[in-house]
Amino acid sequence: MKAIRYHDHGDADVLTVDDVPTPEPGADEVLVRIHAASVNPIDTYVRDGGVEPAGGLPHVGGADMAGVVEAVGSGVEGFAVGDRVFATGLGLFEAGTYAEYVAAPAESLATLPDEVSFAEGAAAAMAFATAWRGLIDRGELDIGDACVVQGGTGGVGHAAVQIAAQAGATVVATASGDEAFVRDLGAADVVDYGADDVVDRIREAAGGDVDVVLETHAAANVATDLDVLTRGGRIVVLGEEAPIRIDPGASMTGKITDADLRFMSIMASRDDQVPILERVGPRLADGRFEVEIEATYPLEEAAEAQRHVMSSGSRGKVVLEVA
Repeated sequence: MKAIRYHDHGDADVLTVDDVPTPEPGADEVLVRIHAASVNPIDTYVRDGGVEPAGGLPHVGGADMAGVVEAVGSGVEGFAVGDRVFATGLGLFEAGTYAEYVAAPAESLATLPDEVSFAEGAAAAMAFATAWRGLIDRGELDIGDACVVQGGTGGVGHAAVQIAAQAGATVVATASGDEAFVRDLGAADVVDYGADDVVDRIREAAGGDVDVVLETHAAANVATDLDVLTRGGRIVVLGEEAPIRIDPGASMTGKITDADLRFMSIMASRDDQVPILERVGPRLADGRFEVEIEATYPLEEAAEAQRHVMSSGSRGKVVLEVA
């Protein structure tokens, strides 16, 4: 089979198209014929060497996929040959999803409804699982809360706007452009995160201070987050790489002492992810959720797809079409 691997850590140029044996599913594993794989920033962090894959190098990258069950290993229940499935969180403890096939733990798979395309399933997997965990599980978002989604046009951001809106929250998203797109997803208002008066604009849009902030770039935004947060509010930080600096003087306002700053990894445990995907799938099928796919690339152009996903101003998701 064809697989995109890297034999050394480095930039996107280290990715190569290799011919490798098709894996055999082991006990409690399922062999999936991959039809689409999503491209995520975390894929580039693993490739760069920021996270070391358990199996060492060479390594097949990629965390998300959607496809069809080709074979099942011993002990597998709940999946059969021909089932449509999708998954996220692969590629650290086993081979990843930039390939024609993957032998995935059965516990990592969720059913993909017939109404959802493979590209949509792959694109939605990590984005919606991450946004759901951030807002609902970590942020404890409740009906009637005011919520800020920093970066509402991104992969996780555009999923978060929909989840928060359908949870009954008043959603204010930050973005630079694409206001109509974000409003159509359910945002009550969209604020330019580069505006000098961004704090005032968020408060005005939210009708006051906010209860939950989903933060995709805390190093740049944490001062704004603290300024708009209500006492006892929650800021959920997603996988921040850069240092986060908080001005101790801000504690004189009294608000920072009551702020709850919560950190969350992008790659959650499968016990967390699969139940979310089982909820996301039907919502994609009936139109309650939609996933924006900005660009698709053939598997062989994975390097260009990774450059795209790390470019500024990207909207939604980037997907590799495998077959």
